[in-house]
Amino acid sequence: MAAGRRDAARELHRVHILGVLRDHGSANRADLIRATGLSRPTISSIVTELLDDGTIREVGKYTSGTTKGRPSQLLALTPPSGHALSVDIGHTHVRAVVADSAGHVLQERVVAFAQRAATDHALSQARRLVAEVAAAARVSPDGVIGATVGVPSPLDRSGRPAAARFAGLDLMDPLGLDSYTDRIRFVNDADLGAVGEAAFGAGSRFGTFIYVKLSHGVGAGLILGGRLFQGRGYAGDIGHIRVVDDGEVCLCGNRGCLETIASSAALLRALQPAHDSPLDFTDLVRLADSGDPGTQALLSDAGRTIGRALSAVVTTLNPEAIVVGGALGSLGGPVVRGIQDALDRYCQPAAMRDLVVTVAACGDHAEVLGGVAVAFGLVE
Repeated sequence: MAAGRRDAARELHRVHILGVLRDHGSANRADLIRATGLSRPTISSIVTELLDDGTIREVGKYTSGTTKGRPSQLLALTPPSGHALSVDIGHTHVRAVVADSAGHVLQERVVAFAQRAATDHALSQARRLVAEVAAAARVSPDGVIGATVGVPSPLDRSGRPAAARFAGLDLMDPLGLDSYTDRIRFVNDADLGAVGEAAFGAGSRFGTFIYVKLSHGVGAGLILGGRLFQGRGYAGDIGHIRVVDDGEVCLCGNRGCLETIASSAALLRALQPAHDSPLDFTDLVRLADSGDPGTQALLSDAGRTIGRALSAVVTTLNPEAIVVGGALGSLGGPVVRGIQDALDRYCQPAAMRDLVVTVAACGDHAEVLGGVAVAFGLVE
């Protein structure tokens, strides 16, 4: 074959490989062989070239869930230079950041509310914070790769928040993000926490893990094979698994959901009789952080309840790890021990082999960092 034809064929192979990575977000070398039909030596040679010239990069490890063999290296397109806007709208806070593709936060603003804020007020605060971080970072529309908004709600099939508090609201205009980019995506907050930990935190060494967010509510994000799994929008919504047959009525309309037992509101109701002054969420975090015995016991109980709800998921998915985050989960200690105890008791033993239960590393920034990762396409 003439040199020109060999070069043309090799360039086509490069384009094919890049197309697979563009379509799938990330892949290991075996995935590329299956998707392209190219030989292992050809894949190895072209991947080495693409890594050397910076077109692609290594983004993490993937394992199939077995203990045989070494984890394979996931590859992904190198994200473009520029900045991402990321907004986390929580029940009692709004956080906005400008960051680069390495997860370096260049500017950040956060506002906390004494109690759950009305949605329109939270959105107006988010708009203000977005404007402030964008101005402080001196970002221009042509320098913003994309924007991500985390919301405490499942997403419907059109990608809009499905919770009642967002019903009928046009979320685009109030946030003002379209002044900076037309690539705007809304994502469930627990899903963003999972992505943040996968890209920059405790989940970066696992290909398959469950991120559990314990804060005002209880939620989970699923990273399967290095990618975020959302199902039809409600995947990971473990807060609404029924754990008590005749329990308290939940906001979702069911009874005895996990959130009625293990959410911050439930824990505060249980703690209040032991305290003279009214308790709020910040008091709960303070008591947990200070080692208060009653709070520690309640968090341990909550961890066991969450672990039991997770046991079927762990047995079914056989993940490598459970990463526990959120304002309460990130405190670790009794919550993590409670989850571990319940998993040991209720999971299939084989599913527990080598399972790691660990505390999230990104803390309060898991969601906004997840938004950065989504905007840059670091985790699909």
